[in-house]
Amino acid sequence: MKLDSKISVQPPPYSDHSGKITHPEPIQTDTLYITYVDNPQDRTIHVDIEKFDLPLILYSDHEYDELGDWTKKQLNDRIKFLLGDNPSKVLRKLFNPTMEENPHSPGTVLSTMIKSLGIHMSDSCSCKRHALAMNEQGNDWCEQNIDTIVGWLRDEAKRRGLPFVDMIGRIMVTRAIKKSRKLLANQPVPDNDEDLDKE
Repeated sequence: MKLDSKISVQPPPYSDHSGKITHPEPIQTDTLYITYVDNPQDRTIHVDIEKFDLPLILYSDHEYDELGDWTKKQLNDRIKFLLGDNPSKVLRKLFNPTMEENPHSPGTVLSTMIKSLGIHMSDSCSCKRHALAMNEQGNDWCEQNIDTIVGWLRDEAKRRGLPFVDMIGRIMVTRAIKKSRKLLANQPVPDNDEDLDKE
């Protein structure tokens, strides 16, 4: 699909197993290479876009039911509508989130604290998923759900055969929230509204 003008989309930074952070080069293009996927079982139509991790949902649920038979032009018009006046901003959300893009958010702060104790995340553990959930929900949610987060830590410690004390876990989560709030408060104000929905 040809775009009206060339766009630049910055993928999020990420780190490898050694902890080295990589900042990918921006994706600069005026053409999107897309694959259309119609899934009647899930009642969705989405497109997979080359170089982007996540699908762009075009129709789902009742909109899918009302659509019926579709044409490629119809789907392309829908894509252009969803991309709107700022395609880069919409496409930026089609990358899997990383902790490195939110270094001051509570999940990342807590993960760094745990790593400093010599405990590292592995591909098989749920640590990263929980840390990303904490980042997405924000400090207020984390504060209101400390018992849930402590439960995540307890379950992972048990899975690894490590000792765990709830009170210490609670102290660590509380400190992570406090530190995250302080770091976020000292962040510069963004130049545009792209990051206003983040803490």
